Amino acid sequence: MDEMKMERMIRETMKTCAKGLEAPDRLKTRIDFAIQSGEQTPARRRMRWGKKLTAVCLVAALAVTGAVAGSGAISGWYTSSRLADEWNDFSKTAEYMQEYMSDAKYIESFSNGFVFEKGYEQSVDKRDENNNTIETFTGIDLTYKKDDVNLIFGVEPVQEDAAYAVNDSEYGTNRMIGDVKVHYYAMPMIVLPADAEPTAEEQAAFDRGEINIAWDGANTEREDITWHSVSWIEDGISYRISTFDPGDLTENDFFQMAQEVIES
Repeated sequence: MDEMKMERMIRETMKTCAKGLEAPDRLKTRIDFAIQSGEQTPARRRMRWGKKLTAVCLVAALAVTGAVAGSGAISGWYTSSRLADEWNDFSKTAEYMQEYMSDAKYIESFSNGFVFEKGYEQSVDKRDENNNTIETFTGIDLTYKKDDVNLIFGVEPVQEDAAYAVNDSEYGTNRMIGDVKVHYYAMPMIVLPADAEPTAEEQAAFDRGEINIAWDGANTEREDITWHSVSWIEDGISYRISTFDPGDLTENDFFQMAQEVIES
């Protein structure tokens, strides 16, 4: 997967981007629910992202940051990245954190060589079934880079109506870092062309929450990738470090990076 496509997919998978999310009774590692657009669409519904990527929601990241869980009036989350206002000067990060999450922890670089490259805001609207915005919150995503590998470090205020992998996932690895529970999972993902179908075995694995399946209108062939993510919650803030292309990073490396943030 080329760098631009990888980063685009990471950005767009951070949160749900379409209308009409119906969460299951219990979130495992995957979120198994339907995506509905404003009109009636086929069973495999595509998301309206304003870019030329037409895909089913890539739900791996939802296991980290947010799905509507037993929701009341809220039926979906829409996200938008304020890329026009992104910053490359790390010192500006403090301004954004102070405005939205003054207690959030963040660092300029990791001991393994990943260094801050840029940051941007993620604005999330919680909407009802009529597309009315009920509530809005803002998260911050920071990109770190080493050689040809990109990581996204995301922080956002914990939402009461969301489910989080660190609390709900039956897959992956949990470790305690001090008194903070940290969760790591490498979720296999199959990206299919828009008109392709998974095998029965793949569909069963998806239903069990072991893999994720997505459709990309730009793909002409099947693509097998893996979503690597470490996440935790501390003092009312949700953290995640994630990538589709970890290079030579291991599970221990992800936990080490989490520890560096927690202890910062």
